[in-house]
Amino acid sequence: MSARSRPRVGPIKDDSADAHEERNMWNQIVNDIKRLKTIQTRATEISKSIVDMESKMSGSPTLAQLDDLQALYREGLKLAEEEQKILNEEPNDVIKNVGILTALRTASEIEPRNASQGKSRNPKRQKLDTDGTVESPGPSPSVPTSASKLKAEKVRSGSVPTIKEVKEAKEPVVKTEEGSEGVKGPSAEKAGKFFIGAEVAYKLAKTKEDPQWIQCEIINIDTAGNKKRYEVQDPEPDDNGQPGQIYKASANALIAIPSADTVLPDYPVGKQVLARYPETTTFYRAVVTVVKKDVYRLKFEDDNENEMEVSRRFVLDLTNK
Repeated sequence: MSARSRPRVGPIKDDSADAHEERNMWNQIVNDIKRLKTIQTRATEISKSIVDMESKMSGSPTLAQLDDLQALYREGLKLAEEEQKILNEEPNDVIKNVGILTALRTASEIEPRNASQGKSRNPKRQKLDTDGTVESPGPSPSVPTSASKLKAEKVRSGSVPTIKEVKEAKEPVVKTEEGSEGVKGPSAEKAGKFFIGAEVAYKLAKTKEDPQWIQCEIINIDTAGNKKRYEVQDPEPDDNGQPGQIYKASANALIAIPSADTVLPDYPVGKQVLARYPETTTFYRAVVTVVKKDVYRLKFEDDNENEMEVSRRFVLDLTNK
């Protein structure tokens, strides 16, 4: 049985070491910002000197005046290049490091809040299948498992991510365009969206509660008979660390998750969607509250009115689902 609340398989993290690494990064950011302030102060002085010098020059400036003016321009250019290196290049890269620390703080704040909510967002999934068939947890003999593929796309629930994990979890920037979206069911099948290796949202068998959707990958397609049958695998290892559960499903139980380079749609505010809850691989109903460049801010059902940001790629159209 695949657990949503269990940390990733691997060595136990040293929380004190992580905290020390965060402090070091914060100290570096503070020092870099001080350097930026010094650079900007000097750049302002140079700009003022250039304006003053040019205003004093007559119609035929002397060679000495031109040399002084050129020296000021060169110094200003050097300062601008140094500023860009501090902001955008290693080992400083202030903008990226601030983003990493923000993600780490957000993750550490979300975890205790989610743990106290009445409705768990990380349920242990039952061994159910939409069409009544569940395969053994072993991988298909002809297709390798894909748990490693998803490693760089999300940080698992149950623990605050390390700085390394947050760096790996950065999503690629995608262009948005209305009319291009992840499709579902038979229409997605006809459009060729369901193929081996494709990521999908898979609907587990109906229970007394709302149907549960989980992220899976298509690992095999059976074309015998009138309808195609798909084998989809849960990327999350089971309780024993073995490859995730394999399910058999028809196209009706699948929604295609757009690939990273797909042109994505703009859903309007108020749109009802199916979205992957942060730090899990489970999808829930939600409503769009804010549209941003790379993410949607969503209000999930039964989530105490909290609003969460989700990458556009994992926000799916709920129409007819």
